[in-house]
Amino acid sequence: MKKTLITFSIFILLITLYRCRDFFYYTKMWLTYEPKVFMGNMEPPFPNWFEVMWSLKGPDRNKNGIRDDVEIYINKEFKDLNESELIMIYNAAVIVQSSLNFRASKDSLDTYWVDSNVITECFGKYSSSTENFDEKFNQLITLDREVRSRTRNTLLRSNISRMFLNNFHMWSYERDGLRTIYLKLNMDKICGFKKEVSDKIAVKFLRSEFKSFKKYQIYNYLKMYEDKYGKDKRYLYERYLN
Repeated sequence: MKKTLITFSIFILLITLYRCRDFFYYTKMWLTYEPKVFMGNMEPPFPNWFEVMWSLKGPDRNKNGIRDDVEIYINKEFKDLNESELIMIYNAAVIVQSSLNFRASKDSLDTYWVDSNVITECFGKYSSSTENFDEKFNQLITLDREVRSRTRNTLLRSNISRMFLNNFHMWSYERDGLRTIYLKLNMDKICGFKKEVSDKIAVKFLRSEFKSFKKYQIYNYLKMYEDKYGKDKRYLYERYLN
């Protein structure tokens, strides 16, 4: 009986230590971590374990859509990425954080679906601009998975996120003409690409998109685009308006 009780006590202790394994890491970081300026912005203070674990979404003091400990994790672990790659990973972190939504509205579902498809397209287009598509794309997907795992780091978060994603069963990516053009013309803003890379992708896309269009169709299409999104990218398609 005594042996059984000791074994059971040890078992309970090990489970407790496992369930609270992050407590020591978070406490150490909370006590010792000094926020740094990263990409021109000051990091938030590192949150304590209770702030992170005792709520669904956790603290986001700088209101950038990423939980504070996840943001600092990205800055520390992915600091060797270039600016474009980091911006894409930040965007991916915002998307996964938004999946911690217990009562998702139709608008929030639509926004998540569009944003998640956009980030995948950003990964693909960026990888295509490098020397090795497969290696770079797989790297970005792996980093995205790490961020997802870090964000969904409790049973509650994992379950809520899974319930949220179940809403997209049988959804398919629908191309919206004007939104697609906006994405292709603004990958510097949306994906964090360098301007010259973004413009190169845009010019190639427009050439392919309009090759079967008549001139008046192109003109009307671009006017509709400008009515919705403005004229700041006109330099990319000026020749189609002449």
